[in-house]
Amino acid sequence: MDIKKILVSGLLTAIVSSVRFFTCSSKQIRCLNADEFEKQLITTKGEQLIDVCTQTEFDECHIPEAKNIDFRSSVFRSEIEKLDKTKPVLIYCLSGVRSKLTALICKKAGFESICELDSGLRGWLEAGKPTEN
Repeated sequence: MDIKKILVSGLLTAIVSSVRFFTCSSKQIRCLNADEFEKQLITTKGEQLIDVCTQTEFDECHIPEAKNIDFRSSVFRSEIEKLDKTKPVLIYCLSGVRSKLTALICKKAGFESICELDSGLRGWLEAGKPTEN
């Protein structure tokens, strides 16, 4: 492995750790494991379950009843703004990076309760939770 790959890998790890600290240390944002996220989904009836993966990723596999709002889309922020800020929003992506960034965006936008699937869809799948495609 060359030095550039090692440095980039280390930098990405540091960024993800920093984002995790800032999202999970907020009282508005709760970072939940798959079991906790599933319980929250049942409690809120998944009214605002948001998958921030690309459309292709979403089409391959997603949590039932999730709405896809692609993090990389040009209309991402305007679609997030359409959500009800007084109701809990449940956010996930494939690995947990985009959902953490989305949680910070939601916090800044004034959402009262934000739940983020800490390990993303990969953790959800590892826990044997239901999906659809």
